[in-house]
Amino acid sequence: MQYTGRLGLENRDSGTLSAAVTAVVDTLEDFGHPAEMIAARAENTARLQCDHYLVTVRLRRVPLRRTSKLPGSVMQPSALLELSLSPAYPGYCDQEISELLLAEMLRRLLDSVEATSVEWLDTEVALTCEQFLSVFDPQAAEKQPDTRPAAAVAPRVAKPVQAAEARPRGRDCFTPVDQTALALDAHCDRALQEVQMRKAARAAAAAAAATRPSGQPAADLRRGWGRQLQATALAALSLGGARRLRFISHVLLVSALMLYLESAGMVLAARPLVP
Repeated sequence: MQYTGRLGLENRDSGTLSAAVTAVVDTLEDFGHPAEMIAARAENTARLQCDHYLVTVRLRRVPLRRTSKLPGSVMQPSALLELSLSPAYPGYCDQEISELLLAEMLRRLLDSVEATSVEWLDTEVALTCEQFLSVFDPQAAEKQPDTRPAAAVAPRVAKPVQAAEARPRGRDCFTPVDQTALALDAHCDRALQEVQMRKAARAAAAAAAATRPSGQPAADLRRGWGRQLQATALAALSLGGARRLRFISHVLLVSALMLYLESAGMVLAARPLVP
């Protein structure tokens, strides 16, 4: 997309192009888009490259067939000063801001060159310099009689200006820190509490995992030895005979010894040594 504006000149002076380039460079710098490169491709054309736009300033002859209609009080210009803005990133370029920037450039060009008419965008209608400048000064426009032949063009020029004035600028675009301090503190407190709760849960899980393997098997092993000793004692009481009783007494003694060694942890310690 390209935004184009033209100024009708009374005469084609050699210093018109340099004055126009100076006004455009100052406008870009004031709006936060300083020119990074200026190139003169021809004697009547200059191109300026900035961060978001490619600006072309061209001094050209008036075509034989003009599509723009001039007001009745304006004479046919002898030359045209054409100004065009091409966004470097069309998908991320605001149309209203670009039109406002173009309007401001044309306004400043009227102070640098002698112009008779202004063509805004592709409306095919030319305005007098007074009609174009009245958009920037509504109070002056109310004092002057409304003799504009292009009444439909003026609202299109005024719309970007009004929209730009309603938008916040500078520090107004940001919320004060005092209004968000309480919400930020509450958010930080919740985040810290969640971190502490996660740490406590991990510590509890690690402690339970560390105590479970050593305590549970020992209890099960003692319970098994107790049952085995009880069964051996019942067998000794139920069976008769001296030899069998002596054998059972030895079994009881060995079982008691094994139970003692297991309770002291010596059996578990000797298990890795057994093949």
